Amino acid sequence: MGSCNQKAAAPKAEEKMSTESKPVNIKLSELATNKDLNCDMPLTEGAIADTAQYEGKVYGFCSTECKADFLKNPQAEIAKK
Repeated sequence: MGSCNQKAAAPKAEEKMSTESKPVNIKLSELATNKDLNCDMPLTEGAIADTAQYEGKVYGFCSTECKADFLKNPQAEIAKK
């Protein structure tokens, strides 16, 4: 599975994450947008690595790192698009 090629900060010992991502079973029509709002990568069904809910909408991401970056300030990420 592709990723946005952005470097992710190394997780702290207490925040270790798996480097293996499994696609989320969700249809594009269920997402608020068909792009990863963090990196602008187009999303395709079967290749969405993670999702987040914000203000009643579901957003998809190409990686858990992009989701984590989005969740730091979702309003700013949405406003940029």
